[in-house]
Amino acid sequence: MITVIFLLAIGLAAWTFSTVMSNGKHQDEITQELGKIFESLKLLTSSLTALIKLLMKDSIASAKNEDFQPISSNVIDLLKLEKKEEAA
Repeated sequence: MITVIFLLAIGLAAWTFSTVMSNGKHQDEITQELGKIFESLKLLTSSLTALIKLLMKDSIASAKNEDFQPISSNVIDLLKLEKKEEAA
């Protein structure tokens, strides 16, 4: 499936390149559409980057809260036990 999509993309790129180089009568429209595609890809890339950054921040924040909660409760329990042993 991925191979078919890749081959179609290569075919479309070759067809577009040959049409632009042959100075067809729709060359201006083709270059405008290519500009729109590149602008969309740029926006998609920046959106994906922003999404990944947000997911990383959220994962790190939740990991800090979840991972250290048992440790802090264990430390508190150990301190309580030490105080009981010292008092006894």
